[in-house]
Amino acid sequence: MEKPDIALLVSSYQKLWHLRRALISIACQKGVTGRFEVVVTDDGSTDGTAEMVTEFARSVDFPLHFSTHAHAGFQLARCRNEGVAASRAPYVFFIDGDCILPPDYVAKHLKRRRPGYVTTSNCYRLVQQTSEGIDEQAVQSGNFQQWILPSEIKRLRSLSRKASFYQFIRHPLKPKILGGCTALWREDFETVNGYDENFEGWGGEDDDLNLRLRRTGVRVQSILKWTAPLHLWHPPDVTSPQRWRDGAN
Repeated sequence: MEKPDIALLVSSYQKLWHLRRALISIACQKGVTGRFEVVVTDDGSTDGTAEMVTEFARSVDFPLHFSTHAHAGFQLARCRNEGVAASRAPYVFFIDGDCILPPDYVAKHLKRRRPGYVTTSNCYRLVQQTSEGIDEQAVQSGNFQQWILPSEIKRLRSLSRKASFYQFIRHPLKPKILGGCTALWREDFETVNGYDENFEGWGGEDDDLNLRLRRTGVRVQSILKWTAPLHLWHPPDVTSPQRWRDGAN
């Protein structure tokens, strides 16, 4: 097979149900057939994730790989670095394994891809009852808008307006990178030596990467106006603080 143009790196830990839906949404991407590879970057799951990914790989027409390590706490930064190392494409997408992608998600990122830029978005948060009612056929339908609460649409519109303003004034720190819905050039990622694996536990690793990329001259562009994934509900990680600033990182 020729070298793929795009690598989709899907991070996950102990969320087999969520991950399968994320992979189905990737398999339904339009306008990028034959252009991408996928790596599930696992944090040491013991719930059958590896077996599910192996089985799923037999049913799709794109390369699907799996990387993992022994679980020793929340190590998302390590997972993402291992995903990049296991992939070959010059352009990498970071995707959270508890998110489902609209059918044109990857294509819309690519439409705005350009040298020296990171593209990032945010996600619509689905409530527990809605999330639990989403079966595989619902994901395949691609009809996601009906699941999104009006309050979430309003929240993301507000974030999009703020991001546009930050870009207009060339804010030195904003818009921020949100790792679960971000794409960038491998070359830029490797220039800053990837994610800092000293970040263990929830939070902080994206802000650190944002700072280091910007210091090399890379700019961050929000594409929230055009696309956003949907976040499936799950209980918060035990390392997640009530307030971001109270976190260990």
